[in-house]
Amino acid sequence: MWYISGDSWFARDNETFPVYNVKYAESRDAIHWERKGRVCVDFKDSEEHALARPCVLKEDGIYKMWYSYKGTDYRIGYAESKDGLRWKRMDDRVGIDVSTDGFDSIMQEYAFVVSHKGKKYMFYNGNDYGKEGIGYASCD
Repeated sequence: MWYISGDSWFARDNETFPVYNVKYAESRDAIHWERKGRVCVDFKDSEEHALARPCVLKEDGIYKMWYSYKGTDYRIGYAESKDGLRWKRMDDRVGIDVSTDGFDSIMQEYAFVVSHKGKKYMFYNGNDYGKEGIGYASCD
């Protein structure tokens, strides 16, 4: 299981934000989990303070993860792994970015990706954590 875990707090412009990234846990029965604090996806720079909502698919022996990352506003990121433990961030390959206007012109976050009949569908929240709407995107 890939999950989010907070480790500290970050202050900017008189606001305090939690600092959390993507970690990994294992279970034999999906009830009792062994968590060793292993970070799988970490921050790309000191401006990021939040990685959230990992969604993982395994295709052709490769684990593929979509997640949210936040500096000022959330964006959707992408990473790949051969073993599900060591991930390479490839945010430039996510295939989606904020719109020029509309419900997702400031933020895109909390993606959930499903594969159906050879096509991938991504459902995600827009501005203000989805308050202005949710969207979906598709690709072959």
